[in-house]
Amino acid sequence: MKIVAISDVHVKTPHDDADRVLCNFLTNPTVTTSDYVLLLGDIFDLMCGPHKEYLEKFGHIFDLIDNLIKKGKKVLFFEGNHDVHLAKLFKLRWPNGELKISQLPVVENIDGKTYYLSHGDEHEVENIAYQRYKSFILSPPLKFIANYMMPYSVLVLLGESASKNSRKRGSKTYNQDLVKQSFRDGVLKTTSGKYNFILGGHSHVKDVFHMNENSTYINNGYALKSKTFLLIEDHQISFPELT
Repeated sequence: MKIVAISDVHVKTPHDDADRVLCNFLTNPTVTTSDYVLLLGDIFDLMCGPHKEYLEKFGHIFDLIDNLIKKGKKVLFFEGNHDVHLAKLFKLRWPNGELKISQLPVVENIDGKTYYLSHGDEHEVENIAYQRYKSFILSPPLKFIANYMMPYSVLVLLGESASKNSRKRGSKTYNQDLVKQSFRDGVLKTTSGKYNFILGGHSHVKDVFHMNENSTYINNGYALKSKTFLLIEDHQISFPELT
């Protein structure tokens, strides 16, 4: 059994550096021969609601995802805090729900091991302001606005703000040691070592944290910086390189 995952790519515009990293992931021979392909959120820097412009703008990416689905791969897309309320959009592209999408963590039993899968921002438990913000953007009123009222042109204007936040997380002033420890503490609180593997992103910090002999937290970090993806083959962890 082979599982691959990537998160926090933050594709902003077609064929930018992040786009190339994502396309290299989706066409990598290890990925195209895997059983599970996990897109763990913030794949796009700003994508919200069912705007057909996204399907046109990033059609080449959706085509590569579709190629994996047609090969029988189980592809799971977890919404992050930059790509959210996308169920109706994906329904336009995959009317029969071929691409599975979730805003919540999912637990999969794979070859006798439990895998807890999510974007990973629920582990940022001490950041109360962020948790309130995430609850707000996921609230029913905001979901209604995203799906039925928010014009695409307004979202384009909001894109630069989202991009600035991404750049801050990737900057030299971003204290990775503190963030890593914060997320490790958060994972201990949210999962209590109950799962064999906890896969997530959001922190932009690459990490493998063995909570106990049976439970490991794994984060591939900010993909544009790490230039790797996560591979778990027969429950063994590695980080193949991307170009």
